[in-house]
Amino acid sequence: MIGKKREGSGKKIKTPIVFILLVLFVFLAFVIFFGFLFSSDTARMPLPVFEEIYSVTGDLHENIRKIDYSIYESLYRKGTQESDILFLGVHPRHEGGHAWDFTELLVECPDDHSALSLQKIIIRDLIALGPEIRHRNEETARSRIICHIFVRDFYTHKIILQYDLHRETATVFRPKIAIIIDDLGYDLDMASSFIKLDLPLSISVLPSAPFTDVIVKEANREGRELILHLPMEPRNYPHVDPGPGTLLLSMTDQSIRMVLDQDIAQIKGARGVNNHMGSSFTENRDKMLLVLRELQERNLFYVDSRTTSGAVGYELAREIGLSAARRNVFLDNDPVPGAIKIQMERLLSKARHSGTAIGIGHPHKETLEMLEEYVHRMKTEFQVVPVSELAS
Repeated sequence: MIGKKREGSGKKIKTPIVFILLVLFVFLAFVIFFGFLFSSDTARMPLPVFEEIYSVTGDLHENIRKIDYSIYESLYRKGTQESDILFLGVHPRHEGGHAWDFTELLVECPDDHSALSLQKIIIRDLIALGPEIRHRNEETARSRIICHIFVRDFYTHKIILQYDLHRETATVFRPKIAIIIDDLGYDLDMASSFIKLDLPLSISVLPSAPFTDVIVKEANREGRELILHLPMEPRNYPHVDPGPGTLLLSMTDQSIRMVLDQDIAQIKGARGVNNHMGSSFTENRDKMLLVLRELQERNLFYVDSRTTSGAVGYELAREIGLSAARRNVFLDNDPVPGAIKIQMERLLSKARHSGTAIGIGHPHKETLEMLEEYVHRMKTEFQVVPVSELAS
């Protein structure tokens, strides 16, 4: 009897032990599963909105993309040499609640017959795009044919066909290109891939992002130039939020200095600053002058990302003697391979024409792949340098 009682009491003891072990097992399984899920998600957290120009969507954006493709296809079908296509620049425009980049391109033609032939091809291809895309031709006394292109009433492109040129013997030199990768801090793997790319890219990191510290340490370890990607108030704030560490127009001078100090302190080893968004802030002379003088005291340069045509930072920096530069091309406003390729060609063309060019890209897989494709060409035909080398 005593043995049976002990056997029975043993069974009562085993039941709760098994139950507890089962609960512990399930709990550990959940911890492991969600730990893995969390680590995977944080390594690839959803990226914030990039520059304000990324909010350009709808028909205008789509039609500009069609025009870009059409122009480049027309030129290459005609057999125009890359050296004869001169990308004069991109100028941000805002009108009627829309924002877009106005493109100006010069094509050198051997004679008037070639220019007229190319003009016909360009116009024919534009007409095929539909009634929303219009053009107006202009002939000047300077051996030029100019094609002005519009999407409805928005002036988007100016194509200059130049002929009867008297070319001088070109001096052999390699133009300089600087490429900034903006908005880093939310995707650790992508940031690491850009840092390890065989190009001296300038790495622009957002303050207070999940991986700001890790990315800064890796960039310093790999000898990459670091920039603070300084959030500033956009025109449609707070509907579009630049994120933590933002400089706002409503802030006092003391608050601006405090936030700026905190942001700079997070990017250890930063050589300069460029604006993240900021279409309202960068148009305000008093606020920008305050920021630029603070950068000057810290021996930091400034790069104007040119998210608005009314930005005053670059001109003010030059006035006070602060080293500064400004963006020529956004590489990936339209983050699809064909569009990025066109922007890369624009960047190279701008460098050939002006001697220097600055491009800004963002942490897209497509941007990384396109840069990898262009590494050899950029290193053999151009000098790729940190952006500080072009800030004067």
